[in-house]
Amino acid sequence: MSRQTGELVLERVLPAPPEEVFAAWTRPERIAAWMSPVGRAEAEVDLREGGTFRVVMVGSDFRIEHTGTYLELDPPRRLVFTWVSPYTGPEPGRVTVEVHPHPEGTRLVLTHERLPDDVVESHRNGWTAMLERLAGALGPA
Repeated sequence: MSRQTGELVLERVLPAPPEEVFAAWTRPERIAAWMSPVGRAEAEVDLREGGTFRVVMVGSDFRIEHTGTYLELDPPRRLVFTWVSPYTGPEPGRVTVEVHPHPEGTRLVLTHERLPDDVVESHRNGWTAMLERLAGALGPA
């Protein structure tokens, strides 16, 4: 049985102001545009501390449901939520999204804690792919 001590931290400069980046993490139609490494996503959001969300990553041969609860909302600077999926073990993970103004738009710092040690790298790869999609969704058309 794997331990849930894994953590990953990713940083990315995004081509949009902090308010727009924060909205991309909190509005269902914006989440659906990028929050799946491949394919598409479906999203439902009850945006308030204690509120829940549901994101289903959908590909040609998979549907993976992710759920969580919002723990902290400090728009447009900070968002903290639990993260539960079939791959995150018996306890919820914890994701912190920090949004900082940057000369090129926004510097985003994502920290995913409390992951089973054996899924940290797969989650790093998944979040990296999704942040790339987020940058594309925010960038110039």
